[in-house]
Amino acid sequence: MAGIPSSFSPIQLHNRLNRPVWIGFKLARRGKRQLVLLTGGDDSAAKLSKNFETFVGQIVREFKLDPEQTDFVELRQDKRESEAEANNWFRWHAHWVGSAPMDCKADPVTSDAARNYLEDVLTRNTAAA
Repeated sequence: MAGIPSSFSPIQLHNRLNRPVWIGFKLARRGKRQLVLLTGGDDSAAKLSKNFETFVGQIVREFKLDPEQTDFVELRQDKRESEAEANNWFRWHAHWVGSAPMDCKADPVTSDAARNYLEDVLTRNTAAA
């Protein structure tokens, strides 16, 4: 669970090699849509870039989320940069077949308004899981 920010709830999932790993999770709702914030922390076995399909499939099934109404955003923290620039956000896209994501890719969140919104969601005192 090393490196998971306190604003996330740690949850244990299985990575693509079926090893249990801890990732940071936060769920926010806005109307009918859900926003899932994820972070892998410092554990290289929990990298979302290699395990996104495996992780979100488990999350969708466990939390009974509608993948068509859910946005998945990853926080990658760069500890070498200043605090203001330390959070790098990536929005994940997938083609869904039932609860199984396919053809997944991540795009950086570059809009200042979107980044500010995500920072606000991250710091809200709502239950993360």
